[in-house]
Order: sequence, then structure tokens, then C-alpha cells
Amino acid sequence: MAKKNVKPNKRVMLIVNPKAGNRLSRFAVSDIADLFAKNKFEVAIYFTSLEYGAEYLVKEHGHKFDIIACCGGDGTVNEIIKGMMETNDTTPLGYIPAGTTNDLAKSLGLSKNIKRATKNIISEKARPFDVGTFDDSYFAYIASFGAFTEVSYNTPQKAKNIFGHAAYVFSAMKCMHKIKSYHIKVETDERNAEGDYIFGAVTNSTSVAGLFRFESNMVDFADGKYEVLLIKKPKDLITAFKICMSMINRSFKNENIVLFHASHIRIISEEPLDWSLDGEHKRGETTVEIRNNHQAIQIIRKKL
Repeated sequence: MAKKNVKPNKRVMLIVNPKAGNRLSRFAVSDIADLFAKNKFEVAIYFTSLEYGAEYLVKEHGHKFDIIACCGGDGTVNEIIKGMMETNDTTPLGYIPAGTTNDLAKSLGLSKNIKRATKNIISEKARPFDVGTFDDSYFAYIASFGAFTEVSYNTPQKAKNIFGHAAYVFSAMKCMHKIKSYHIKVETDERNAEGDYIFGAVTNSTSVAGLFRFESNMVDFADGKYEVLLIKKPKDLITAFKICMSMINRSFKNENIVLFHASHIRIISEEPLDWSLDGEHKRGETTVEIRNNHQAIQIIRKKL
């Protein structure tokens, strides 16, 4: 009797950061693996460590799988995307958010419920997503400098785990009294800008620096362009209050706020700047080049 052609099961590489967020990811592994198995997926589980980070794991093993799934925070996703970009790996990426703020996950409409997020990877399609190049580095959704930028990488992990998003807000409040402006020139194909700015961001996300948001209709994750946001230094407390209110109500209609779209951005400063790439610290030079790699990867998510 001839054997029937049996369609092979899809193979999933599950990368787990056991230290992300409140560390629930390590306890949820069996539930995640069980859901994949019940839906006829073969799962290989890899835990990140100081010696073997997510970037290394993807470079070494990612090409062997049909799906790369991440259970961790935005920082873990950042490492995975670095590995994929450096090896030209086009394997679809599934994200199970288990970090503290999960800005990228919020923007993509991913569930913070681990089981529901896993089911989404099983049932949804892979959709294109732009990836940013920052000089010789990569970022998934945001590169920022200035006020609030240091909040993401200076907030203690213990505080993040206990207080979540409130820890970022509290840290931001603590640094308000020492806001420093930077004289910046921004050159793009679309427009140029120059001035003294306390904050700047190049982003492909509806959540910016974990503190405020864009309306969803302002952001297209795969259009080849970034949202460029610059905030000028306020002259007084009243101006500062108006800037904050404009960001909170998401209008961004204030003479001290510059907002436009661009795909290639050159930023020139009088001194090297500290940047945050997806929440991780990066020391920049006086001139940095940021480029949009149009639809460089595929992320599994619902259509928004």
C-alpha cells in the first residue's frame, strides 16, 4: 500500500528571556509549548543567557525553523531582529510579550496574555515590517535622544518588575529638573530642521519612549518611512505645560513640536549624544545616519 503524503509539521524556535519583565516567561514555557504541540507545531526551546543571547541563538539556529517565536520584552525582540538582519534571515517572527512596557507589542496590537499571544502566532499571518539601521546597529521601533531617553535604560530592572510602566514615569519626573537641550541639525530628503531640542525620536511605533503615544492612523509599520519627532526646549513652565498637554492629547500641534515623516535621516550634533535604541543604550557620534530598511522582516500579527 502506497504511503500517504503527510504534510510535515511547522518547526518553531521559541526563544525565552527568563529575566524579562516579572519573569513569568520562564513559568509559561510549558503552556506555550503545549499550545504549539496541540496545533501540530514542533517546538525547540532556547533560553537566553549572558553567554548565549537572543542574537547569537538566531544566528546559529534561526535558519533551521519555519517560525522564530520570542517570549520576552522589546529588548529581546531587538536582539532577535539584529541577528535576523545580519544573516538575512526572512523567517517569520512571532512575539509573545513578557517585558515591562512592551511598546512594540502595544503598537502591533499583540495581546499581553501569554496564551492568547501564542494562539495569535498559530492562527495569524506574517506581515511586513520595516527595520531601522542606526549607523552600524539595528533597531525595531525607536531611536531617541534627550529628555526621557535615559529613563528607559537607567530605570532599575527591579523597579520595572515591581511598578511596571509607573517606574518609567517616576524616573522621568526625577530627571525633569535637569533637562538639557542639544543643538541639532536634521537633514532628510523630505525636509530639514535645526534648533535646540530637549528630545528627538525616529520611530515606527504608536508608543514613544514608553510615555506618550501617536494615534494608530499616523503610523504605518511597512511604508518605508519613520515618524520624526523633535521637541524644542521650552522657555518657561507654561510653555512646557502646553507641550506636555499637546503630547498627552496626541494632537502634537504646538510651535515647539516638529513632526514629519522620512526614510533617511542624518542627525548632526555639536557633541556625541546618548541614544536609546528600543530601550537599550547606544553612544552616538556627532553625526549619525538612520535608514529605513523597507519591509525587511515579517512579524506575525493581526491586520490592524
